Amino acid sequence: MSDSVLLSHVLSVLIPESLSFFHLVSVSENPTYIELRLEDSVDVIPSELQHIKTVVLDGFTNPIELQSFPLKGKPVYFKIYRHRWKESGSNQHYSHSYDLHYEGVKATREFASFLKDEVGQTLGEYNAFWGFPSR
Repeated sequence: MSDSVLLSHVLSVLIPESLSFFHLVSVSENPTYIELRLEDSVDVIPSELQHIKTVVLDGFTNPIELQSFPLKGKPVYFKIYRHRWKESGSNQHYSHSYDLHYEGVKATREFASFLKDEVGQTLGEYNAFWGFPSR
């Protein structure tokens, strides 16, 4: 198996299905947490702009940060960036909407469901129990 295929398999295990619209841009391991930066694809223009000829990228929306299953005894955070688009010369911005997490829960859908169904804890209770810092 080639290194790239193996790496692709590892990423598919680490990145939950609910975040499959994004690709991994960077990974940083800090003393108290691991952060994975994800970005959506620049190849897919929002549907509102698909009929416009002069569409340009215009940065990113504010990132969303979601906690996921821990690795190496540290909490894992996905920092999710969505591209902002606009028609050239316009100030109206568009971006894709994704259903990434349950309302009011700053965790991936998979992790939040696991905590609720299997552990019987909220995200806050889980982090307090393990002494993970709040972010």
